[in-house]
Amino acid sequence: MKKRLVILLIAILVALSVEGVVLYRIYHVNEKEQKKTSTEIKNNEETTEQILEETTEEEPTTEEETTAEPETQAPETQAPAQQGENPNIDPTKPMIALTFDDGPSAKTTPILLDALEQYDAHATFFCVGQNIDGNEDIVRRAYQGGNEIANHTMTHVQLTKVDPATLENEIIGTENKIKAITNQQVVTIRPPYGSVNDEVMQYIHTPVILWSLDTLDWKTRNVQSNIESVQQNVSDGDIILMHDIHPESVEAAVQLIPWLQQQGYQLVTISELGYYRRGGLTEGPRYGYLPPN
Repeated sequence: MKKRLVILLIAILVALSVEGVVLYRIYHVNEKEQKKTSTEIKNNEETTEQILEETTEEEPTTEEETTAEPETQAPETQAPAQQGENPNIDPTKPMIALTFDDGPSAKTTPILLDALEQYDAHATFFCVGQNIDGNEDIVRRAYQGGNEIANHTMTHVQLTKVDPATLENEIIGTENKIKAITNQQVVTIRPPYGSVNDEVMQYIHTPVILWSLDTLDWKTRNVQSNIESVQQNVSDGDIILMHDIHPESVEAAVQLIPWLQQQGYQLVTISELGYYRRGGLTEGPRYGYLPPN
């Protein structure tokens, strides 16, 4: 009897031991699975946060910053400073303004005037005040031939780098010289190098003329290069920049004048171009290109 009890007790103990091992293994497996799951959840959370951070960063703009200003319009109540009406101009046809800086020159400007008269074409001469002295007859001839005489300062100084007293003399001094010869009521101005700012504009009370087609004739000093620059780029309403003090520029202009007319362009003064394209030039705007509206 005792032997059977001992055997039964041993069997019970063995059974309890096996169950304990099983439970122990199950517990630790579950614990590992929980840790693994927690780690995966944490990793997923970190990944999600990283994705959110990357997608919420500010995207750079792809638009180019525009710094060029459109042509400034004068108030409607302001009357045109200079009319420029010419019954010989057809406003429905293309027109451009040939402009010549830095003259007059006793050697080269008369050659250019001969060509303009030959083809009944007109241009605008932006004269340097100190070059007018001794060349008054050339200025007078240009004006009487239907061309426009304009201001390019007294000594071709950069207006943004001088004091107010110099500014006034450079601008007003040259304007007075031109008016004394031509009796023009208004003298348009082109600041040397196109350099102008708000301070300079306080001393300018006439239309400011820049350009839309720069031949770079002062730099190349090459007849063919000047010709090609115009022929390859000219369009209706252009204000073309050249210099009548360089022989190469004048020779190029002599060849370009009939060519431009053959292409259908009317060669007009800057005030004529402004009159037919904008109803007249006014004080304030800086004109660089006057295409049809």
